[in-house]
This record gives sequence, C-alpha cells and structure tokens, in this order.
Amino acid sequence: DDDDTKEFQQRFVREAQAAGILNHPAIVTVHDIGQDESTGVSFIAMEYVEGQNLKEVLAQGKTLSFDQIGDIIAQIADALDFAHSKGIIHRDVKPANIILLEGNRAKIMDFGIAKIATSVANLTSTGQFLGTPNYMAPEQIKGAPVDGRTDIFSLGICFYECLTRRKPFGGDSLTSISYKIVHEPFPPLHEINPQIPDGYGEVVGNALAKDPAKRYQRAKEFSSALRAVVRGEKPAKIEPMMAEETIITGDRDKIPTVEMPFPELGDMSPSGPAPGAAVSTIAATPGAQAAVAGKPRPALKKLEDTFTRVRQYPGWRAKISPRIFGAIIAVLVIGLTTAVLAIQRQKPPVPKVDQRAEQRRLRERQLREEGNALLRQGRVHEAFAKFEQLNKLAPNSPAIGDMVQKLEAIRQKEELSKQQIAEARQKRDEGIALYNEKKFPDAILVLQESFTMNPSDDQTANFLKLAQEEQQKIEVVKEAAAKTRAAPTRAATTPTTGTAPRANGRSASNAPAQLTTVFASPFSDGYIMVKVGADTVAHENLFEEKGRFLTRRNVPRPVNVTAQFAPRNADLQVWVVVPSQKITAHHVIHQNFLPGTTHRLQVTFNQQSKTFDYQLN
Repeated sequence: DDDDTKEFQQRFVREAQAAGILNHPAIVTVHDIGQDESTGVSFIAMEYVEGQNLKEVLAQGKTLSFDQIGDIIAQIADALDFAHSKGIIHRDVKPANIILLEGNRAKIMDFGIAKIATSVANLTSTGQFLGTPNYMAPEQIKGAPVDGRTDIFSLGICFYECLTRRKPFGGDSLTSISYKIVHEPFPPLHEINPQIPDGYGEVVGNALAKDPAKRYQRAKEFSSALRAVVRGEKPAKIEPMMAEETIITGDRDKIPTVEMPFPELGDMSPSGPAPGAAVSTIAATPGAQAAVAGKPRPALKKLEDTFTRVRQYPGWRAKISPRIFGAIIAVLVIGLTTAVLAIQRQKPPVPKVDQRAEQRRLRERQLREEGNALLRQGRVHEAFAKFEQLNKLAPNSPAIGDMVQKLEAIRQKEELSKQQIAEARQKRDEGIALYNEKKFPDAILVLQESFTMNPSDDQTANFLKLAQEEQQKIEVVKEAAAKTRAAPTRAATTPTTGTAPRANGRSASNAPAQLTTVFASPFSDGYIMVKVGADTVAHENLFEEKGRFLTRRNVPRPVNVTAQFAPRNADLQVWVVVPSQKITAHHVIHQNFLPGTTHRLQVTFNQQSKTFDYQLN
C-alpha cells in the first residue's frame, strides 16, 4: 500500500545516504541515487566488486589460515570503526555482507538497515525486529538502543564462525537462538579446534560479551587486538566501561537526569518549613515530582539528616573574613586550572594526516596494479619498469624485491636469446659462404652450430640439408672408386661357387651396421653430433626446458640414441659444442663397421680436467 511504499522509499534513500558518506577502502562505495522518471523505479549506483562473499567461501569449505581470518575481520573492524565515527551503525553485519576480493582484501556492504545515529528521523518503530537473528547482539533482541558495540558483537559472531565453521549460538528456532544469545555462553574455541591460536579466544570473548560495557568500546580496538595476535603478540586487555544510569521511557527516548537543589535545612518537622527558610523544589517530570512528594527514600533521608547535623554545628553560621574567602577561591581556581592542564597533557595528540605518505601509498598501489596487468599480458619489460619504480618506493618489501629479481632474470634470458640468435645468423652466413666454396664438411659443421642455436631458422636447415647431400655424393663417389681399385683382389679370393651367407633373409653383406651413442650430459645448453663417414647418426641437444613463464629454465638432458647405417670402413667423428662453457670438442675414431654389427659409443666428461673421454665398443 501507499504507506509501505513510502516507508520503503525512505529506507531506500536512507541506505544510499548512509553509505554515500562512507569513503573507505573496506566499504563498498555508493556513487549515486536517483529515480527513473519514466518508470518511477528508484536506483542506487554502487561500486562494482568482483569476488565472493564470506558466506559462500565458508559454505564451499575453502581453506583460510588463522592469520588470513584475523586479517579479514580486522579490515572489516576498521571499516566499521570509520562508519561509527561518521554516525553510521550497520546493524546487519554478517558473512553474506562481507565480500572477499583478490589478494585477501575484504569489503563490507549493504547498509540497508543502517541507522544514522545523529538523525532525528527514526523509521524503525519501537521494538521492531531488524537484522539477521543468528548475528544479532543481545540488546538488538531485547529491543534496547543500539550503538557501535552492537556491530562489534555481530562481527565477533562472524569471526567465531570463520575460526570454527559453526555459529556460537545455534538453534532450531528463532526463540532458541535468541535465548542463547541473551543468556547462554558460547562454546570455547579450543573445545572445537585446539589448533586455534590462544590469543583469538580472548579476542572472541571481548567481542561477544553480553554486556556492551564489557565489550570492545570501539571497533578499532577489535582490529588492533586481532593484528596483535596475527603478529604473535598478546592482545591488550580492555577495561569495562561504567554503565550509564539513565532513565529510559517506553518509547526509548532519554529524559534529563533529575536535578535536586541544595536543601535549606532548618526545622524539617512535618508542620512545615521554619520561618525564613526557602522551600526546596525539584525540576523533573510529573512522575518524578510525585515520587519526591511521597515518603522519602532511605538514601534521601540519610542525606537530609547529615545536612541537618552539619547546619546545627555552632560554627556553621560564623562569618568568614574577605581575605580568607578570597584565598579559598584562589586555591580552588589554581587547583582547577592545574587539573585541566594535567588532563589536556594526558590526551593523546590527534594524528595529522601525512599527505605525502598517503600519496606514496596510492602511487605504490597504482604501480602494483599496472605491473600485474602487464605481466598478465606477457609484457615483461614494461612490467619490470613498473616493479622497479615500485621497489624504489618500497625498498624494504621482500615480495617486491623477489619480483624484480625474477623479472630481471627473464630479461637477461631474453637478452641472451637475442645474442644467441644474432650469433646463429652470423654462423649461418659463414656456413652458406663455405657451401658456395664447396667446402661441404666445414659448411656442415658451422651450419650445425647455427641450427642448434636457432632451430627455427628455415634457411639454415635448408642449406644444412644441401651441404649434407653434396657431401654424401662425394662420399659415394669415393667409396665407388675404392671398390673399383679393390675389385681384382676380391675376385681372386672369392670362391667361384656358392652364395654369400644371409642374415635375416637378406645378404649378410647388405645388413646395416648399428651405433648407439650414450652421453650423460651435465650441461644446460649445447649439442652432440656423431657422423660415420658422411652420415649423421646422432644430433641431439644436451638440455631440455622445464617450468612455465617465470620458472622456466634449462636442465641437463641425458643422450641415448641408436641409428643404423650402411656398413663401411670409415672415420667416426664426434662433436660436442657447449656455448655457455665455450667448449667445441672434436674427436675422430677410425673403425671398420661390418654388416650386421652393433656398436656403442660412450662419451663422458671429466669435471675436474674439463676433458672428454670416448669409448667405442
């Protein structure tokens, strides 16, 4: 109906007004409030926050360390302290209203039933039940006035639930839950989980005290105690505040405390006041006047008797000389002035906002966010520049220092890769020149080095293949010439009858020879190449890449490769090239590789002498 609609709109506007004056990193910001002219729909434009609320995190069973829990609740306590300082009481603090962002940052939202403490308007009727029952303070349940300490109690329940994954005051019904909150103690933390740090038990006890006067009086005290426990320190003890005795009317409005003037004591007989005595009056409400007019209470009667005896003392009406009277007044003034100055000296100085420090913190945050964004885009060099600036602003941060070192390592690796590619191009050009001069063995060696440094260069691969083919042709011609020269001798010794023995269904003279190359590489770069005559029987890298992005690195890789080739009497050549160690080793072994034979080449490296050993079996 119209009344409900009007009340809703008033609550809606009040939420925006309450949250709109709160500008704090841990509070969801309200930017604007308005009403669509065409539809009449009211709206609030709020800060967009991407994350999960604490209720969802707890329901999903995600792991939060005790330090993380303490930090999250401390952030929310700081936000509530800021809101309380602006006259805003949240009154609905619960996990569903706490949002967790990336980096374990927390924000509190939904000041939908917040009360502006300084506002005269009160849309909540007397005794109306607002809030979430499981997270309400005793004074909320009893309908008593609320203040910032009410939010502290609710946040204490959230803290308890984060630590134990259960509520401190559970029940099957609203009545059961409400009774436990008001009358029963909560189960101690260590009975549920003995691993919870000792200091947290004391903090929870101070936050969940039934009497608001025995709780933390400010949310800032709550956050300071939590951060002390996170640092491994003992939280500071709190002193309970003296309860304020104030007469509360049925509509929760406070009335002034009754003032009683100093009585004129004379003859206080029932017959009336003594002649010349002033009649005492009491300024109060009609109910209070009725109470005074009746029979005096015992305490009041004792007070009257005391004053009566004092006034009856013979020296009471003696005159005081002006000098003595002036001295007494001077002593009182001096004493009062001294007391005021002492109290002022004891007041803590109001901290001044350090504008430079605040600007530096904002700049650090900006650089951190920009550097992380550049890293996600893979722009390492630009990210390094941002983190390098951040390291200058915060030189004592180990996390920033580690990030700068990692990015510097990546940059150096990229620089080495660029140098290696440039060297590979130089060797490629040198190999092509040797190929054009028909110095094929030398061209093959140089082009192999270039290809190892930059395997993605197609031009190097093509010329390497051409050089190997040309050298193969030369080797075939040489072998044919050698066979021609040896033919008469072979004819004289070959039987005129019979056939050559066969191996595996083919002539034994045509069975290939086999060579296995083994090398336990200690190097994280380079390659090994083995050739039998003009045939390359092994060409393997001595390393492999492991890890991802920031953790990517080269590790040694053992070589164990087998190849078959046409039998021949030829030189076996071995090259081991390690650019980082400036090693280019070349070894030649002459061997007659007979058809069907199997051979093993074992290469080892002596770390002390920096030499290679070659064993061919």
